[in-house]
Amino acid sequence: MIRQPTHRMQGFTLVELMIALLLTGMVAMLVFGAFRIATGSWERVVSQQERVHERYLVQTFVRRLLEQAQPLRLRDIDARLSVAMHGDREQLIFVTELPTRNGVAEFYWCQLRVKETETQLKQLIMTTRPYTEGEIIDWLAPFEPTGEGLNGEEIPFTEPEERVLLEGVAELEFEYLYYDQTDQPEWRREWVEESVLPYLIRFQVLPQDEDGLAGEADTAFWPELLVSPTEYRYGGKTLL
Repeated sequence: MIRQPTHRMQGFTLVELMIALLLTGMVAMLVFGAFRIATGSWERVVSQQERVHERYLVQTFVRRLLEQAQPLRLRDIDARLSVAMHGDREQLIFVTELPTRNGVAEFYWCQLRVKETETQLKQLIMTTRPYTEGEIIDWLAPFEPTGEGLNGEEIPFTEPEERVLLEGVAELEFEYLYYDQTDQPEWRREWVEESVLPYLIRFQVLPQDEDGLAGEADTAFWPELLVSPTEYRYGGKTLL
């Protein structure tokens, strides 16, 4: 009798199975690590783009505020007559146009400055309140009520509103272009008790460094803005 050959079923040994599982786990860890790195890089890129876009919107908004500065004349509490703008190197107060809830633009007092917070992070702040024709201003406290108006009229007071425009701002730097009697341009660091608006306003924002101090000017953070009030847009001056 001829016997038929028998075939044994070949299988994995326990050692081979453990090696296969180990290799599979290592491959999965490498793939997951690469995925986490790619995801983290993408999130950082998206976050950076969002910050750049936010700064661009703020820059556009601030430019519009300065362009719409109004050449109004008013008296202060010492009866001195001047244009409705008072500024130095670190802050600026002026009257501008802002849209209201009903869609109509109205005149508002506006102040741009840097405010320190309880944390180390500083903020670019805009403070506003409605402008009332005939009011008398205290330039040292422009958002506190004086209650005084021309001819002894009582001016109603509206509580100012404060808005955070941008965080991580260490300092502001304002400069104002003036033309003297000989028509020569001159940059000033103050605009106080003037009869007209400056021809140009130079506005720079300095970011905070790791120690919370003012870092160097960084055009990637905030490019230098040169803004001309609307009334000078076609005035024929040579703007620097």
